[in-house]
Amino acid sequence: MAERYLEQISIGDRLHPAQEAEGSRLTWMDSACELHISLSNLNAAEIRGVERGVFEFGLNIIEQMPFVCYRILELLPTKGFGKHIQAKVVLPWQECPFHLSRFDPDVLPHFDEFRAEPDARLAIATILTTWPGMTVKGLRFFTLSPFFTQRLIDALLGTAAAYTRESYADAVTRIYQAYPVNSIGEGSRVRCKSGD
Repeated sequence: MAERYLEQISIGDRLHPAQEAEGSRLTWMDSACELHISLSNLNAAEIRGVERGVFEFGLNIIEQMPFVCYRILELLPTKGFGKHIQAKVVLPWQECPFHLSRFDPDVLPHFDEFRAEPDARLAIATILTTWPGMTVKGLRFFTLSPFFTQRLIDALLGTAAAYTRESYADAVTRIYQAYPVNSIGEGSRVRCKSGD
């Protein structure tokens, strides 16, 4: 489903409806996730980062609320033989609350299929747009490691009873007020990189 959706989107298209706020939104659709990043004042490094950079993902659970965090790194060319690869952060940690109460109960993901295959990799379709104009500037499709995929499903199922659709927003607001920017991402113990 994600691949078909990406085939219908091209660089320069405008997406409708507009995202309600600047930032990132992660949704699970069928057997994949869509990561929609909508930013104002996009620069060339951010666009290159989405298209060719390394996404580092982290999973953190705060007060029974799973957060899928990511940041984007650009690999820098190095000189000389045997030098370590260097990377520069082009988009710092983005922290997306991802609780099952956000999901429409009629279209819950097929978790059993993922759990039946321990080597299954969650696919991520990434769309970068301007905000508020919603013009597509970058597209990317990659997978996350089987370990990360299984830990994410465990986190979603293990915290499902903690919040309702009504209590979700208050919980997210309370958590964001208690944790400094980037601290949820930095505190992630379960991590992987795009394409792992």
